Amino acid sequence: MAKALRVLGIALLLLGGAAAVYSLVCRARAQGDVSCRVQVKDRLITGVYKSYGLKDCLVPMWLAKTVFRNNTNGRITSLKFRYKLGEYSDWSAWHTYPAVDPTQTVVDLCHPILSSACAKLTSRTPAELQMECEYTDPCGAQQQIQDTKQITLLGRHEFIFSDMTAEERTGAFQDEDTLSPLLAAWVSRQDDPVSRLASMANRKAGGLGASQDDESCQRVMKELYDIMRTIHISYQHPQAMADPSMSYDLKLVQSLQYPRDTLQKRSGTCIDLAILYAALLNSVNIKPYLVSKDYHCFPIGQTPSGRFIPVEATGVGDGYAKSMTFLQAVESGTNTWKQVNRTGRFTLIDLRQCWVNGVSNPELEPLPADILEKWGIVQLVEGGNPAVRPPVRDPDVTPPPPPPPGTTLTGRWTVTITAANGATSQGQFDIKHQGNQVAIVASFAYQMQGPDGLMHQCAEQYNFAGTIAGANLAAQCNSAVWTLDGQQVPPQGLPLRLALVLADARSMRGQMGNSMGTVVTIQAQR
Repeated sequence: MAKALRVLGIALLLLGGAAAVYSLVCRARAQGDVSCRVQVKDRLITGVYKSYGLKDCLVPMWLAKTVFRNNTNGRITSLKFRYKLGEYSDWSAWHTYPAVDPTQTVVDLCHPILSSACAKLTSRTPAELQMECEYTDPCGAQQQIQDTKQITLLGRHEFIFSDMTAEERTGAFQDEDTLSPLLAAWVSRQDDPVSRLASMANRKAGGLGASQDDESCQRVMKELYDIMRTIHISYQHPQAMADPSMSYDLKLVQSLQYPRDTLQKRSGTCIDLAILYAALLNSVNIKPYLVSKDYHCFPIGQTPSGRFIPVEATGVGDGYAKSMTFLQAVESGTNTWKQVNRTGRFTLIDLRQCWVNGVSNPELEPLPADILEKWGIVQLVEGGNPAVRPPVRDPDVTPPPPPPPGTTLTGRWTVTITAANGATSQGQFDIKHQGNQVAIVASFAYQMQGPDGLMHQCAEQYNFAGTIAGANLAAQCNSAVWTLDGQQVPPQGLPLRLALVLADARSMRGQMGNSMGTVVTIQAQR
């Protein structure tokens, strides 16, 4: 017996004690292993970075999902997970699970608290999501698992309508449009330029309380729409869409503008215009909605009685030839609303509900208090020195006389520009005219004295595209080339807007304004 005890004592000593013996026996009997698989959303919408940290957001906003399965024949205890997204989040708190029995599966969701640096990204940026897992196996040993996945952070203006995989989609419209409630993040609730413009419209409506009765609400809605026409905001069809009946494609990444961007640029896609109009509605306490449908988006205002008033925001047209009156825009919006209610292929986005349920606006850079003056918007609204304000079509107003039959603007025109201080400069327009479409290449060359006291050679070239209706020509420039002593420099003040009136076949006169509100007089002859 003593010999047997001595042998056992030696064995215990060699094996490191009773615990080691138990572990050895346990491992001999253990069968199976665990599986741990990490799935990530391959694209992160930085414009809604705040929503990813919310477990009860209106739209499921998990960024990563870890599926852990116990395939052993024993109990796993003290299971926990944590996550980190590159420099855009700290390590999350541990997500703990006390025990996982054999054949059981745990699905752990990552809702990262992201930093505001996400909302400052101007282009797509790769980032690595790290996952760490720890647990105690059936034999009492501590185990660790680590995994890394790559995620693309979209630029601050980029948006996708669905993050469902091809395998998850059934072909229903809603599968292509799962994320459209996140558009609420682009509808600014508190942005001074938007609030000021809405207040101007409200004053034009007589200072009515839009929430008092339906009649007052409709009058304010009309002024909000008309003020978008007054400041010459135009509908810009996406260049990527060759089909004019399509305003966007649900399957593509969209570039969205905040309301302030649309005010500055004076143009936007159907979604941009709907977002701006919805933000204006909210600023005067009219409950706003957006409707997302196949290839199009439009806003709805709800009256105090609960009535929906759909508005075709693209009715602002091109600022002149294609512009609708408010009644026409409501009629068009109502027809579309009836159509989608018959097909069921739409998503109605209650913006205020989205805000309450975690779809927050990102922080935007502060703007000067007089930014609407600098953009030339206040001058337009108040009827002062309008910055390129082509007339808006109205059924009760006689249109301007058309140019003489057979008149074409094609050719080279000599241009004189006169600034507000009386200074003048010369240039030329090379115009191509077909039907009602006009393309203009404007060129200017001059000398300018620099800070070094020397004279420098400067050249500017602008590419305008527009239309002519009657005797009125309206065009916009979104691209330009500037050179200084032969070296290209970044152009400033885009977009430019041009409004000219054709006096006869050989002369026209009007104005050109930039995005900062600077206006010059244009006189062209050939």
